[in-house]
Amino acid sequence: MGYSGPDVMLVTPRSTEIRSGTQHPEPEDIPAVPAEDPGHADSSTSLPAEVIDKKPDQIDLEFIRTLGVGQFGTVVLSSDLATEELLALKIMEKSENQDSIFAELEVLKIGAGSRFLISLRGFTETEEEYIVAMDYMPQGDLRRRMAKCGIFNIPTTRLCASEVFCGVQYLHDHGVIHRDLKPENILLDAIGHIKIADYGLSAINVSREDTTTDLVGTIGFIAPEMLDGKRYNHQVDSFSFGVILFMMCVGEEPFNSRGTVEGYNLSLMEDVPVFRHGMCPDAVSYIEGLLNKSPSDRLPITSATRSHPFFISIDWDDVESGKTQPPFPSVSE
Repeated sequence: MGYSGPDVMLVTPRSTEIRSGTQHPEPEDIPAVPAEDPGHADSSTSLPAEVIDKKPDQIDLEFIRTLGVGQFGTVVLSSDLATEELLALKIMEKSENQDSIFAELEVLKIGAGSRFLISLRGFTETEEEYIVAMDYMPQGDLRRRMAKCGIFNIPTTRLCASEVFCGVQYLHDHGVIHRDLKPENILLDAIGHIKIADYGLSAINVSREDTTTDLVGTIGFIAPEMLDGKRYNHQVDSFSFGVILFMMCVGEEPFNSRGTVEGYNLSLMEDVPVFRHGMCPDAVSYIEGLLNKSPSDRLPITSATRSHPFFISIDWDDVESGKTQPPFPSVSE
């Protein structure tokens, strides 16, 4: 699917430095189940006024190639013929997943406040589709980097963790539970910093005191309380974050899904994550705290837990301002 020739009208929000990137299909993704709950965007939600009220700019886009096909749309790489700027366009059919589309647009707006979150570059619609424009992230995602490099050292893991931490904390502080944190949704910019992407399964307007429902996400990263059908809060993102860090340090998932929901549930009940011999004790302690199967005992992603010994060498002001060395400075195509 591509767009070239005729002008495409993109409604451009306030300028931002946040970038976006590739999406990948995930057959094991579990879609959201409609529910009347805090944090669930219902299908009658209108388009964000801040977006549709913006005066549109005409941008003549040339289709280059498809970047990925996911559950909620196709992402294509396009070029602005006037400026030669590369853009990632996420194209979603109107007939499906209206609630997820509107929730994603809301979170994309929120993302403009953090350098570690993807945010909205432009928006338009046709009779059949919504088209969301985001900056192109040339270095792909963390999954590809993990496949190439295998196990990461602790300094790299710590730097990456600090940036993901900042992005997730910003979401939580603004009433968003991501609910699908995984390496495929952590993108790398041109110099190796990270940005969190793909908000199609996010719950919005959920304060830290609230809980919500719905079984959504990706097998291997879903928290036990969500899989059990219990009400849950932002701690489900902490669990997914722990899975990602475990994979970075150990090279495999902490719980074996065996390719099925049933297998993953069994592993959650019976298995204990096994760390590499001699691994940094502070890293083990932090990841174990995130992977605690009891949400009330699990480490939250809050300002208070930034003081964990695992982050002893992290200057959080430098991280927030982008002054730290990127986690993946040697990333190349």
